[in-house]
Amino acid sequence: MKPSELEGTLQRLGFTENSIVEIIMITTNLDGSYNPAPMGVIKTGDHLEVRPFTTSNTYRNLTRNSLASINLTTDPFLFLKTAFKHELSDGASISELSLRGSDATIVVEKVGEDVFSSSQASVILRPNRVVIHNDSPTVYSRGRAMAIEAIIHATRVPVYQSRGDEAKVESLLRNMRYCFDVISRVSEVDSPEMQVADSLRTLLAKWGVSI
Repeated sequence: MKPSELEGTLQRLGFTENSIVEIIMITTNLDGSYNPAPMGVIKTGDHLEVRPFTTSNTYRNLTRNSLASINLTTDPFLFLKTAFKHELSDGASISELSLRGSDATIVVEKVGEDVFSSSQASVILRPNRVVIHNDSPTVYSRGRAMAIEAIIHATRVPVYQSRGDEAKVESLLRNMRYCFDVISRVSEVDSPEMQVADSLRTLLAKWGVSI
């Protein structure tokens, strides 16, 4: 795909300059298995940037294998399954760096790296090709958006727990309480986002966190 075609496709998919969007990134582990992980990605010019923690499998995989993928979805269950793949029995299905159920897969290649903070790297990615799985538009759901937001906050809780940063953990929990409140007001009791909220509460309890 030509650079001009890639640029137009990224714009149609909702990427705007210097804005963070939430995606599921897939990298390849040392044993050849796949490591999916929710992550924010930023479009800068004709490149994309992610900022993984340097202690994460995503970062370690990118230092060893430059090829990865960015998968687009608004399905909160896919975010949940990939964020907590080691703690939930029902995992995501992945084939050739493509996440089953995602709306689109962007195959990318790492072309640069810098330091973002004391705990995060700035990894620069070049998009190589885009595979559209589902180009049908969907309505915006605050409940679903809040479910994904809560998952993102929850992925950071163990990191700051391990550092003994109780203030940061409490800040994340406050954000999650707000997300749960919105979900309870706008979503049905048996909706996917309510089920995600229940799963997150169970995980937090398992980690010894009260919310």
